[in-house]
Amino acid sequence: MMLLQVQGLTKTFGGLRALDDVSLSVEEGTIHGLMGANGAGKTTLFSLIAGNQAPTAGSILFQGRRIDGLSPDHICRAGIARTFQIVRPFAGLSVRQNVETGALFGRVPRLGARAQAALVDEILHDCGLGALADRQAASLTLSARKRLEVARALATGPRLLMLDEVMAGLTPAEVAEMIGALHRLKDRHGLTILIIEHVMQALNRMSDRITVFHRGRLIAEGRPDAIATDPAVAEAYFGVDDAAEGAP
Repeated sequence: MMLLQVQGLTKTFGGLRALDDVSLSVEEGTIHGLMGANGAGKTTLFSLIAGNQAPTAGSILFQGRRIDGLSPDHICRAGIARTFQIVRPFAGLSVRQNVETGALFGRVPRLGARAQAALVDEILHDCGLGALADRQAASLTLSARKRLEVARALATGPRLLMLDEVMAGLTPAEVAEMIGALHRLKDRHGLTILIIEHVMQALNRMSDRITVFHRGRLIAEGRPDAIATDPAVAEAYFGVDDAAEGAP
């Protein structure tokens, strides 16, 4: 079943076409990666799906229901949550309070105090933040702040979790830890994950399918092994033209 369907999506800013007639589908229960250079249109796509911006043309369907034009809070309550490239926790609140705040605004119905505390504890544990629950968010390391960003989004009870460069700036060991954590979260919480990532090795390791953007257009889509050998991807990323390479 296709959980998310984007059809003919276009977004212009004045004379700049940030997305140009993009169509893609995300299958339920999968991890779908998005790759492309800075400015390729990936984060713009996230903003349109999450309702932070309105498309110039095209449509977005979630669970078969059209959601383009809805406000971010309505889209969140429908079951879509996103993280941001630059993590901005509520610095003066504790880790636990940050996650509790996320739980107030999502798909999950309002719970009693005991049930909500249990839910927050589960999310903190699953994101590796249990021991840091009472720490002030401002005191966290980058790795912990990235995990807190995921935890806050998870607290809204999403079916589709959109992650924007959650591994940027992490060490190789932290990247491996994050990959493992995301797989566990997907299985434990029944998630579908749409992820933007510049750590290509990580994206290849974790994705069931990858879509590649270049200058606002979709240029390739498929399994990670197919994307790794796609000539259009090699040319867009490295300026490599296979035909030219083979010429005398």
